[in-house]
This record gives sequence, structure tokens and C-alpha cells, in this order.
Amino acid sequence: MEGRGSSIQDAFVNFFTMKPIFPPEPNIDYSSEGVSNNKLTSWVVIISFLVTWMIVLYIGIIAIWLFLIILGVGEGPAFSIASIVIEALLIPIILLFIYLDGSLKRTRELIRLGSLKRALSYGLAIPIVAMIVDNILVVIYGVMFVSIFGEPSIPELPGGTSWESSNTAIILTFISICILTPITEELLFRGYILDSINRLHGKWAAIFLSSLLFGLVHLDPYVIGMATIGGVIYGWIRIRTGSLIPGIVAHAMWNTMALIVTYL
Repeated sequence: MEGRGSSIQDAFVNFFTMKPIFPPEPNIDYSSEGVSNNKLTSWVVIISFLVTWMIVLYIGIIAIWLFLIILGVGEGPAFSIASIVIEALLIPIILLFIYLDGSLKRTRELIRLGSLKRALSYGLAIPIVAMIVDNILVVIYGVMFVSIFGEPSIPELPGGTSWESSNTAIILTFISICILTPITEELLFRGYILDSINRLHGKWAAIFLSSLLFGLVHLDPYVIGMATIGGVIYGWIRIRTGSLIPGIVAHAMWNTMALIVTYL
């Protein structure tokens, strides 16, 4: 009976520590990586790249959006097309920056699926658990936010895309918000920025500081908190697995749910 009790106890421990799902935490050697060993220089590079990303993202989207509107494309589809074009261009640029700041081997590991077991774990099991935890924490955050600041205002999608919009508008919005945005943001915040801060200050500082930056770029006061919570979860998963795949999938699932519930 003692052995049986021990097995049951181990099962609970394994369940709550996610050991059946997560592999051993990877031990990454950062000694040969980074543009500089100086912390100030490294932070200047991190913030400069983040600001450059935001400028390219916003100005690029606005420029293409206005150009498409002049051509007669509707506001909603024009904004989605502009977002798709800019984000598709930013993905290889961010990957290149990760590679230049780190190593080719680690860059490949960030997006490698590997075996079927690993693919199912990283692409399904972990994201589902992350979504459950994220939803619980966001509900708690939402109740606290409303009790302190009142009902938040939710920013509208450009062009007012909804279920009444054309199928093309809905599909373009989905591709932009639910596929390309999670890939771009996870590559930047949990790929480049998190690793850069981890190298300088350790993993917990990396998780929280990269999450705070991730929240702040969303600008809206209510969304900043939600994004920061998600960032902490995705950051911990990134550190724990050494892969961006679970975070990208969980982020895509969250954006899809938010898009359907909030806007469509």
C-alpha cells in the first residue's frame, strides 16, 4: 500500500508540475552570444530594436492601408492586408536578428517540432493548459480592473470588421490577428528580447521584463494588463521548453478566442 500511495502522490506532483508534458529545462550557454557583454549597451540595443519594430509596424501598416484605400479597397480589408504584408516582412527580419545575436543552432531549436510526441506536446497539450491558466488569471484581472477603474473601453477593429462583413474581410482579419501577429510577437518578445534579458539578468527577470514590454506596446490600459499576464505565461513556457512553438500556438488560440468573443 505504501508503494501505491507513493505512486498516487507522484502522479499529483507530476500533474501540478507538468512533468509528463514538459521536458527537462534546457541549459543554454550564453557566453558566446550577444552583441555586447556591457549591460547598458545591450539594453540600448534591445530598446532600439523594439522601437524600430514598432515604427516599422505602425508606419508601414498605415502607409499601405492609406494606399489601398486610395485604390478603392474597403477600410477593414485594407488594414488586414497592410498588417499581413508588414508582419510577413518582419518575421524573417526578427529571425535574422535572433540569429545574429545568438547562434544558428539555437535559432533552429526555437521553432523545431521534432518527433510526433514533441509536436503534440508543444503544439497542443501545453497551449491548452496555457490557455486555461491565462483565462483564469485574466478573469481575476478583469474583475479587479473593473472594480478599480470601471468598465474598460474595447478599441474597435479598423473598418469595423464583424460577422456581417464579407468572407474575405473576416479571413484576412483572421490571418493577420490569429496567425501572423502571434508568430511576429513571440519571435520578438519570447525569442529575441527574452533571451537577451535572460543573458543579462537571469530567467525570472527576463520573463517579467519581457512581459512588461510586451504589455506596454499594446498601449490600451486594459489590454496592457492582459497582455502582460499572457507574456508571463508564454515566457515561462519558453524558458521551460526552450521552444517558441507552444507560445505561438497558445497566443494564436488566445487571439482567435478574443477576436470571436470581442469583435465578431
